[in-house]
Amino acid sequence: MEQGQFSGAPGHDTLLNGQMNGQATDEQPQKKRRPGRPPGSRKIVSTSAQEKLAQRSPRGRSTHTPSRGQSSLATKIEINDEKLAYTLEEEKLSPFSSLLRSILRHDRSEIARVARELEVAENTIYRWVNGSSEPRLMHLRRLPDVLAEHRGNLTYAINQTFPGLLDAHAVGIQQVRKDIYWRVLDLVYTLEEPETRFWQVAQTLFEYALLHLDAERRGMAIIYASLMSPHADGIHSLRETVTRGSAPWPHTFESKVFLGSTTLAGHVAVLQRLQTWDSTDPTPRFMAEVDEHERSACAVPVMRGSHLAGVLLVSSHQNGFFDDPMARKAVDEYAHLLAIALLDKNFYPYSTLSLRPMPPLTWQREQIAASYVQKILTYVGKYAISRTEAELRVSRELELEFEIEGRRALDRKR
Repeated sequence: MEQGQFSGAPGHDTLLNGQMNGQATDEQPQKKRRPGRPPGSRKIVSTSAQEKLAQRSPRGRSTHTPSRGQSSLATKIEINDEKLAYTLEEEKLSPFSSLLRSILRHDRSEIARVARELEVAENTIYRWVNGSSEPRLMHLRRLPDVLAEHRGNLTYAINQTFPGLLDAHAVGIQQVRKDIYWRVLDLVYTLEEPETRFWQVAQTLFEYALLHLDAERRGMAIIYASLMSPHADGIHSLRETVTRGSAPWPHTFESKVFLGSTTLAGHVAVLQRLQTWDSTDPTPRFMAEVDEHERSACAVPVMRGSHLAGVLLVSSHQNGFFDDPMARKAVDEYAHLLAIALLDKNFYPYSTLSLRPMPPLTWQREQIAASYVQKILTYVGKYAISRTEAELRVSRELELEFEIEGRRALDRKR
């Protein structure tokens, strides 16, 4: 829907000169025309076209440097679009353009942020405001998330200006297809090695879930956090075991953190039922450590009977994603499928839970990235044990160290 429309009169002088050059006068006889472009006309390269050309790699097959005339024309267009956005009379604007103008006003930093979030040029935002261009459907659908404080008014204005457009394309999350059940069951009954079986099932399930829940690649992370082995006084935390993500999250997390009592996963483990979290919730039911990219999340306990093995956590980069009951139902189904691939020994009775607070997730990832692998290698040589045994020992020591830091962090917050 977005088009490179030009407002104001940036091309007027060019067209006028073209008409004069193409006319015969008494003082100067008309020259013989060559076939091709009409005399005096110029090909105007749009701002977006210039940007695409300029973004090509210096090593690429084609590079382009806008001429002085093209550069000044692009600047003139941008200035005119911005000026028009704030000088048009209110009655000439659509409800959508009028509301967008009142939200953004002259706040250049906010306009830059919205443009960056939507991955469009700032000049495109001005054109939406002055009505010379209409947003694509994908941008209309994302705007209420980007301007979350104005979600209700924006949705209303969009529906007024583009009636039925959002409703016609709001497909929502579909139910989990039965083919993934067959794939998981086939892996469970054909792979003999327990660890290989679980790993294959988790990878297959997570890849499927990402395509199902985040088909538009708006940003999602799927994590299975398993219970750490018990101490003398119980289980103190869960730890990320299998991860998969789409931008802004990495494809997989190298530094897998501990999730304690102050995380959504921790609350779900204690409550033993599905829970959701959303950044827009004005009255959160519990305090929770969240990931830097996380705007909404859904977590489900992975259980067998009354025993717990861990928690399946799905985080979205979109606000309100798990308001959709089909999205919550899908996460619940994936947790049940994951439980099929686990052994009985992976499940613990509820009475063994004694979760403790853990440090902030970002702090943990930095600490683990800096020392985890080196500690494992040191233990292999020092104690003459296998890498698996060394990793278990290092993980257990880190858990206790982080538990102390987690208490300090919680005290500082209070």
